[in-house]
Amino acid sequence: MSIPSGRWSRETPWEMPFGGTRVDSLTGLRWFAAFGVFLFHARGYLKESTIAHEITAIGYEGVPFFFILSGFVMAWVARPSDTAINYYWRRFARIWPLLAVTTAGTVALMAWWWHDPVSKTDIVWTLALAQAWSTEHFMTMNIVTWTLSVEAFFYLAFPLVLRLLLRRSSALLAVIAALCVVATAGTRIATVWVDKTDETERLFVASPLALIPMFILGVCAGLLVRRGWRPPFGTGVASAFTVGVVLLCWLWIRNPDAVPGYKGTFGFFDAVLMPAFTLLIVTAALRDVRGERSILRSRVLVKLGEWSFAYYLCHVVVLKVVAHLGYGPVTGLGRNLLHMAVAAVAALVVAALLHECVEKPAERRLRKLLPARRSRVA
Repeated sequence: MSIPSGRWSRETPWEMPFGGTRVDSLTGLRWFAAFGVFLFHARGYLKESTIAHEITAIGYEGVPFFFILSGFVMAWVARPSDTAINYYWRRFARIWPLLAVTTAGTVALMAWWWHDPVSKTDIVWTLALAQAWSTEHFMTMNIVTWTLSVEAFFYLAFPLVLRLLLRRSSALLAVIAALCVVATAGTRIATVWVDKTDETERLFVASPLALIPMFILGVCAGLLVRRGWRPPFGTGVASAFTVGVVLLCWLWIRNPDAVPGYKGTFGFFDAVLMPAFTLLIVTAALRDVRGERSILRSRVLVKLGEWSFAYYLCHVVVLKVVAHLGYGPVTGLGRNLLHMAVAAVAALVVAALLHECVEKPAERRLRKLLPARRSRVA
């Protein structure tokens, strides 16, 4: 991931004080987020260990982490020479081919092996990246694909969001970032007073409109860094802070009545973890800018991070395949840990193949279809 050179100023808001620096640490962080979501979906293997089952439930927060990271990266790499058509095409080339292939694979397994009913309407909603707008088609077939529908909305909104935020003062950007956390907390708190139906829960917790504050928070953080904002601490403190907040969420799970009226569930963890995730992303990126050593930039973690999108898309389907092969949750923690390890490795192998054989070549070929960029004044 590269960024342009130059100096930041209010009058030339696109220029950045970093010359061609790569921020591979963010790629490494993506792996931990994707694996956290895997643990969330695989926590059935850990039902005999209360602590492990509770902690892995927090793995869902890898999803909000991805939303914040997307906003940060979009703001980090934005250039005035780009056009909306080129930007949208690159985003399409990045996510849709792998979505199409994994959806086709899921449909084939459902029809020919699992003998589950296949809805053509569900397929259309999924491939159109629209399922997050429908309760009926929200979580069908490969259940994780709803988040791609949310991401697609973020990508669609990004040019407008950037246009609105680009000329705002740094102080106002900080206020907007704080309000994004407050807005997320507000939607979660509102669920306490509304009827607990699938429609209202999706609307307040998992709809694109309810989740866009996470993306905007990332955009604000990216713009503030481009203006020269620096946290008063580094990645070590940010990592420790994130771990500490995760432990607080775990304690909340263990003591669900600690906050009267608000149970310790993943919906309420979103707003609690948003500041920690943002600081972790910012400090990791700045560590790379300064050229400091980082384990997140290790060859292994960067490669895992490159596979993380494919891993995220395929892991639930692989878990189901592994269970059908006799390696699902059973009695005995030791056997369950072994079966979960089999599922994790199998998902990694499938993800590597999907990345190298589908995701990377498809994105490369589609990007070649882009017309030559036409420069325009920012």
